[in-house]
Amino acid sequence: MDGCGGSSCRRIKDHVRIVDYAREMGFTLVRTGRYYSLKEHDSVRIDPRRNCFWRNSVPGKTGGAFGGSVIDFVMEFNSLSLGEAIRLLENRVPGTAVEVTGNRQGKNRENVSGTNGDGAVLKLPGKDNNMRKVFAYLVKTRCIRQEIVQEMVNRRQLYQDTHGNCVFLSYESGEDGKAVFACRRGTNTFKPFYSDVEGCDYSKCFYFDNQAEKLYVAESVIDAMSVMTIRFPEYRKWNYLALGGTGKWMAVMNYITDPALKEIWIGTDNDKSGQEAVRIISENVRKKRGDLTIITDLPVKGKDWNEVLVRRDRT
Repeated sequence: MDGCGGSSCRRIKDHVRIVDYAREMGFTLVRTGRYYSLKEHDSVRIDPRRNCFWRNSVPGKTGGAFGGSVIDFVMEFNSLSLGEAIRLLENRVPGTAVEVTGNRQGKNRENVSGTNGDGAVLKLPGKDNNMRKVFAYLVKTRCIRQEIVQEMVNRRQLYQDTHGNCVFLSYESGEDGKAVFACRRGTNTFKPFYSDVEGCDYSKCFYFDNQAEKLYVAESVIDAMSVMTIRFPEYRKWNYLALGGTGKWMAVMNYITDPALKEIWIGTDNDKSGQEAVRIISENVRKKRGDLTIITDLPVKGKDWNEVLVRRDRT
């Protein structure tokens, strides 16, 4: 159990539903009587009425199954501390969350809402009139090379919303493709904020296409940009797929159908969920594309690739 009984925690538990958060992470909910399970983790049971869960494959401290509130769920499946989970979920409580509004303006590709495979409309946040916070955060705080950030802006896969957040975009294939995936990352280092935009197509996630023969799979867009920075100037030898959480690993299967693809590199976080994702992705890729070379590329000197990059540049 999370052990958090303050007013902020009570508001989170009252307003944030585990089933909604699980869907946004890319998990597939399966109805089991009055409970839900997850296709990707069939030992999980979610009680939507009480808004709690338990995981039969993991023992709890009292001898039963591990489980708890939505805060525990976020800690478990995002590998976050109690404080990190609370800061993340506070943004979803009514009155404190950053609002998402569509803002279609002419032919600006980054402001055109798309439709995902389920027919849901991708509602993109409004665009700010400058990129100062985004560049400062990514270049100075996250140590991403400015050339990488600028290329992502030039490809219209990154902009700053009216709240100063980074908005990362991915599109359907083709020059006039509609946006099908968008996620936000806050630029305020004192109040972390992460969120997928409503209407995302999780079969696509975030894809950075260099028309390469190698595909690099990372957990977050910032991790993918960190790998690009570390491998600069040869980063265009890979295409990059950022899952936005290991629960969305099925997106990998959408991109390995490209017959030009020869290798897949898996660079998820070096923690329990990241290591498990390597196993799951590798097994499923072998079943579908046994000809592909699979390379595990987990960070060694840090939990994730951005931590590796920041340590390298500040030591």
